[in-house]
Amino acid sequence: MSERGSVEGPLTVDDAGRERQLAFFEKPEVPDYIQQIVESYIEKKTAKSRDDPVVLDRMRNAILAQKSRYWKEKRVSYRKAYQVLGYLAYHAPVYLVQFEHILWQVIHQRLAKPRMRILDLGTGPGVVPLAVIDLLGRIGSGSAEVYAVERSEEHLEAYNALVPAAAAARGNAVRVHKPIRADIGALEAGDLPDRIDLMVFSNVLNELRHLDIDRRADLVASLAERLAPDGTIIVVEPADLANSTAMRQTVRAIADRGLTVYSPCSFIRGTACNPARCWTFEQKGDIRPTRLMERLAAGKDGYRFMNVDIKYSSALLRKDTKTQHAYRVPPGAKFAPLSHLRRHRDKKINVVAALMSRNLGDNRTKVYKVCDGTPTDPTYAVVPATLRGTNRDALEGLPYSDIVRLYGVLVRFNRDHGAYNLVILPGTRIEPVGCSGGEGSGTERV
Repeated sequence: MSERGSVEGPLTVDDAGRERQLAFFEKPEVPDYIQQIVESYIEKKTAKSRDDPVVLDRMRNAILAQKSRYWKEKRVSYRKAYQVLGYLAYHAPVYLVQFEHILWQVIHQRLAKPRMRILDLGTGPGVVPLAVIDLLGRIGSGSAEVYAVERSEEHLEAYNALVPAAAAARGNAVRVHKPIRADIGALEAGDLPDRIDLMVFSNVLNELRHLDIDRRADLVASLAERLAPDGTIIVVEPADLANSTAMRQTVRAIADRGLTVYSPCSFIRGTACNPARCWTFEQKGDIRPTRLMERLAAGKDGYRFMNVDIKYSSALLRKDTKTQHAYRVPPGAKFAPLSHLRRHRDKKINVVAALMSRNLGDNRTKVYKVCDGTPTDPTYAVVPATLRGTNRDALEGLPYSDIVRLYGVLVRFNRDHGAYNLVILPGTRIEPVGCSGGEGSGTERV
């Protein structure tokens, strides 16, 4: 193993480890050892059985209060014990599996190192470190040093009870440092360890409601001083309209401060986009409810305590100029910029764009958000319910953020939503760009 600071290749995963992780994603659930650690912590914290009706009822009340404040776009507090226990029961299971998807993406795109220094800012009870511990333990490759920042004493108490125990249970491939107690909104770069390989802002920037977009971007850009030259920043936010669009605006503002957006945005025309109406998110398969979640859902209105769907908006940023796709639309190519669609209403044209969603429609009418990085109204590729043949499923299997050429799509304007639809026809030719040819294409097999 090389000394820290020498040149290392990317983290590689053997076939057995890869198969184990893909099998996990086929039927995702919080591993039993983590469920047991969480349940034991709840019993220790409350001095009652995990099935005690009073404990369960107080957790339900905490979850309902958190959901209410969230949808009113108010900051959620975690100063009391049951607020944290409610978070562990309702939010943490989805966030854990969600971050495993993101970390797997980082590994797949050859951005991860065999030995990583990971900093989780606003760690809460340690969901991101738990995901790192679980994934590295499952694939049997790589090691990490994990640093974390959190301001809530209750969250820190939970972190110290859960994360070191999980690391020990998984074989100590992950070394957990004592978390730093601080408000990330008041952090300075000098407060943090240096040469960070992965700097994570998971579901945290949206909670800095006292900071506007520019000040959030200033914060991330300043903390990026502690990033390794080839390190990656991961920003993750919920998939709802308000938080998703705010996240895209923040990421665009961070890029304006000298960092590079690695993914999912491609900027294939070399232009700066306008993310004000950019509502894009990734969607993965539902997780299996945890035992604790099932207990909470056993009472009245149980559906209110089930949280199993994984939808999130995310972005990767770099200090270098590396990007997932190096493809740029060639000069003079016969593809209409999406910003010019108003000139082509009710006409058939050719376009090239990145696929920025899974199917947002249903099994009959399929709808996919597309983007080419030009300032434009929201644009969607639409597979009408009446379409038959190979084009019906041509976009279904393409990965999120992959680039595709569409030849002969019909431009329609949706007045109700102020958006353009690119209607796929029987004669439309759909051509994935595939590997961009650049070192950042991210298409190599892990």
